[in-house]
Amino acid sequence: MPLVRHIPLPTFDSLSDQGQEVLTLSRALKQDIRELHIGLLNMMPDAALRVTEQQFMRLIGNSNQIAQLYVHPFQIPGLQREGSAKRYVEQYYETFDKMKEEGLDALVITGANPQFPTLDQEPFWEPLQQVIAWAFENVTSVLCSCLATHALVKYL
Repeated sequence: MPLVRHIPLPTFDSLSDQGQEVLTLSRALKQDIRELHIGLLNMMPDAALRVTEQQFMRLIGNSNQIAQLYVHPFQIPGLQREGSAKRYVEQYYETFDKMKEEGLDALVITGANPQFPTLDQEPFWEPLQQVIAWAFENVTSVLCSCLATHALVKYL
């Protein structure tokens, strides 16, 4: 089954316009099909924020034909956002606390644009470590890309 438009995230419209199947929440609720809830911690820089979100959601939407896929974009403190990207995240992204409350079946963590010589100097480092620690205890599957992979290895 496809992605489920459970929040008003503009990416659902973009993907639907490109031919990706996206279920409305009302239609999804009428089906007796397994739900998978996938967190998306998108740490990419502002210029790549929305395109990264769309790329991962397209991949997720095409990955499984026997489940309804609910993608939950969220942010953590320490990720500096400006202008339209800041407003976008404030409007459409959830907090990590909400993800912990609701639980996730899987988690995708994207890369970030480092500003300092070492990862542990980054403002997002400690919150990211909290996400990784929580995921190890509570999430079945975690996929990291780019810098998030280095952060995960450093955590181990």
